[in-house]
Amino acid sequence: MGIKPVARLARGLHSTGLSGDAGLARQVLRFYSRFVPIEGQDILEIGPGQTLEVLEHAMAAGAKSCSAVDIEAYVSPDQAKRKQIAYRIYDGMILPFEAGCFDVVCSYTAFEHLRYPAVTLRECFRILRPGGRLVALIDLCDHSHYGRAEPDPLRVFDCLRYSERLWNLMRWNRSSYVNRLRKSEWLTLFNEVRFLLRNEESQVNEEIGRALPALSYLHKYSHDDAVTAVLTVCLEKPGK
Repeated sequence: MGIKPVARLARGLHSTGLSGDAGLARQVLRFYSRFVPIEGQDILEIGPGQTLEVLEHAMAAGAKSCSAVDIEAYVSPDQAKRKQIAYRIYDGMILPFEAGCFDVVCSYTAFEHLRYPAVTLRECFRILRPGGRLVALIDLCDHSHYGRAEPDPLRVFDCLRYSERLWNLMRWNRSSYVNRLRKSEWLTLFNEVRFLLRNEESQVNEEIGRALPALSYLHKYSHDDAVTAVLTVCLEKPGK
């Protein structure tokens, strides 16, 4: 996607985030609210894609300020301004904010697309205030599985069949890139950045679990890593 006209076309066709689904946006805000307060908070959402409605609902719920950051301009500055949301584009590494300026950082099915997850987590830690929290729902499945006319439930982790080198050749420059980190690897990264794990929830793929003995490409992983499809975490920056 390094060719600009191709990148623009791909961005226009690519469906991201919640795809502007207002009902789902309300559900996502309720999800965030399970872990963090909304009223009076300075909130940043990472990777909202085409959907700023979650933050729009947060503003209506009393958030002090709402900001969004993404690697592509999926919405216009005027759209964001009308919704009272500060909208920034970044390089996928350094978040364009001062240290200690947010109470909450949140993300819904975006962290699995990070090309530099360790860098992003360090950046989240930097921009949070002491006692601030990061809430993320991370989809660990192979995203190329979605949208198939006849999805095969045993292919939801097909991305793990390939070597890292081959996977990067296949996906690194595509908008559908997925970093393939497993649950234990995410938990290790959180710990290395010095976040405190306040809540952790895992959704397991039962069909993969039943078929696991026959899925040899998953045998190198722990059972937990081999069957966990979705990871939800609430992390806290210590010090308050």
